[in-house]
Amino acid sequence: MLLRLLLNLLLPTYCAGCATRGAPVCAGCFTTWGSPTAVFRAPLATLVPAYALARYAGVAKRTLIACKERRRRDVAPFLGRALAAGLMALPSGGPRASPWCLVPAPSRRIASRVRGGPHVQRIASEAARLAGAYVAPALVLKGGRDAVGLSRTERTANLEGRLRFAAAGRPPPGTRVVVVDDVITTGATSAACVTALKNAGVPVVAVLALLATV
Repeated sequence: MLLRLLLNLLLPTYCAGCATRGAPVCAGCFTTWGSPTAVFRAPLATLVPAYALARYAGVAKRTLIACKERRRRDVAPFLGRALAAGLMALPSGGPRASPWCLVPAPSRRIASRVRGGPHVQRIASEAARLAGAYVAPALVLKGGRDAVGLSRTERTANLEGRLRFAAAGRPPPGTRVVVVDDVITTGATSAACVTALKNAGVPVVAVLALLATV
């Protein structure tokens, strides 16, 4: 505790959402993350239910970007806490005795290197620790373009043949598998993740994202 206080004096921590000094995410900004809200995107909606915890705007957007693009690793535990709460609020998707298993949507390797590692997996790991869930890195993405600004059709084509199932990361049998992502935009990435898992014999009960665009 004393060490943390000294570090805050020397290197002050600022809220990623509002820049208030004191915590990586202040109590006020943390309330931005709510209960899972249904998200409807074609063709994702025909595969599994999809949910997001907030809109991709304002405080929520700034907080995610700080973690994703600005290497604010101290923000990941707060996003993990929000994701864990959202996970526990999901419809059961099967016997409640069955544990949850989170499969992170993968990032391109070059993007992960630039960002200091796979941010979705880091957040999912924090959530799993709090919720008593598993994390299964069952998907890998090789190559492709940055998806920012691409249409749904372009995103789907960009993923074709590049999103693959990794057998070594197969979810444990008997778990309720949820694909987790940072943002649902067109739904193309989430749909591709669900399809890749189903083709490998892994049923998915839902997609849960931190944010969704309007």
